Amino acid sequence: MADSKPAKQPGTGSVRSETGALGDRIRRAKGKRPGVAAAAAMRQRELTGAGRAFRMASEFVAAVIVATALGLALDALFGTRPILMIVLMMMGFAAGVLNVTRAAAEMNANAPVPDPDKLVPVDEDDDDY
Repeated sequence: MADSKPAKQPGTGSVRSETGALGDRIRRAKGKRPGVAAAAAMRQRELTGAGRAFRMASEFVAAVIVATALGLALDALFGTRPILMIVLMMMGFAAGVLNVTRAAAEMNANAPVPDPDKLVPVDEDDDDY
């Protein structure tokens, strides 16, 4: 059961040269398609309507849940049953609203400016009076 092919030694450098050549081929292939890479980068930065809604909802809910859990833990630690939970839940609600406001401002700042000519359709019938 002897193999006629010699086994590659890990330190010989032939494996490294093969992977280096593969890396060069991948870089050249990516360089030949700049339009595809630009489109992918643009899609990655854009969010759909559902994505925006999910982001805002998750930021709000996460703030309320974290604050409420912290309030429950502090109540258990100090023996003040509902007081700290209620206070921290209200603070979590305020923090959630602030997070949603900041996220909406960030999304509006990143949104492309619409063309004013395309916002309202042209209506020539308005001046007929």
